[in-house]
Amino acid sequence: MKTFFAAVLVLTSSSALSQSPLDLLQRVADHYRNALSYEVKGTASARVPGTSWRVSYDFDTEAASPGFLPLTVRKPSMRVISYVGNLKETLAVDGATDPEPPKNFGMAPFGQYGYITLQLIDAQKIGTATITVQDHSYLCEVIDAVYDFSPKFKPKSMIVHKHLSVVPSDLLVLRETNSIAGLDWTANVTAFSFDHSPSQAMVKALQSMDAQPKDRPEWVGRQAPDFTLRQLSDKPVTLSQLRGKPVLLDFWGSYCGPCRLTTLHAQELANEYKASNLTVLTLTQDTPEDAKLWTEHYHVNLPVLLDPDGTAFKAFDVTGVPVAILVGEDGKVARYWVGLDDLSAMDSVLRTTFPGP
Repeated sequence: MKTFFAAVLVLTSSSALSQSPLDLLQRVADHYRNALSYEVKGTASARVPGTSWRVSYDFDTEAASPGFLPLTVRKPSMRVISYVGNLKETLAVDGATDPEPPKNFGMAPFGQYGYITLQLIDAQKIGTATITVQDHSYLCEVIDAVYDFSPKFKPKSMIVHKHLSVVPSDLLVLRETNSIAGLDWTANVTAFSFDHSPSQAMVKALQSMDAQPKDRPEWVGRQAPDFTLRQLSDKPVTLSQLRGKPVLLDFWGSYCGPCRLTTLHAQELANEYKASNLTVLTLTQDTPEDAKLWTEHYHVNLPVLLDPDGTAFKAFDVTGVPVAILVGEDGKVARYWVGLDDLSAMDSVLRTTFPGP
């Protein structure tokens, strides 16, 4: 089974003419973003530390500009889908007898080369390489690209180096090395093409993604699963002990960009419906340190419940954030919102549920 990752690219322009590593990477990014479409296929592999095994998987990234997509999946900017699959484990040492490692490796999407300048802070040429793709040899510059992926609440905490093998004459990326989840991955491009109609697989994946529900009506009327979690202050909170009051559960993570808006909106709702005894609780699987830094940075003063083992996340089947769940005075789920890209939908329900202030 294939997993796909979706993204939307924001177009930028560059008038860079020089060939410094930073300028070259910008021109490469522009080349991919300004194409009518592109597809990049390849294989990523990494040696499993402490074992004799190597793990690999295939990736396939497709991108298409608005004019190349059907109206049903068209957005203002280029859309990108990355598929990953065919995970394999092979012995890297002949005659080794150590057991296969568990198949729980995170398969990151490669091939989204329109993104290579996002959060880029430095780039240096460190060598050259000749790489053959589709029976053609390309002379590449190998560039050490430095990125600052640190969240705003935690500066300088995530500096990442990637080695990119770039063809200056054709503005292509043919190889990338990157450390992900403790493994040093090398992604080798095996095929690429530009300016062709998007595949039916891409269109269907975009349709499936766009059709994902923004709420989960099957949860409405269920008894809310009980849980006891500790706040940042170490005070325990048990959901069932709040029976008789409406409760809004706000699930978030510090890695989630939209969560800042949804959690701050939940905080506004707590103030707006205070007279209706609405209790708002935020839940996260972040470490206490990150949760404290995040809430302080964004001035969140709601009760923050720590769920390190995912007890509440699993009980409410929360597989991604942000999610908000309204539990009624009777302890039953009244609404279950997913994604929360339209906060007015939540506002409308609360206005009809509770009397005005």
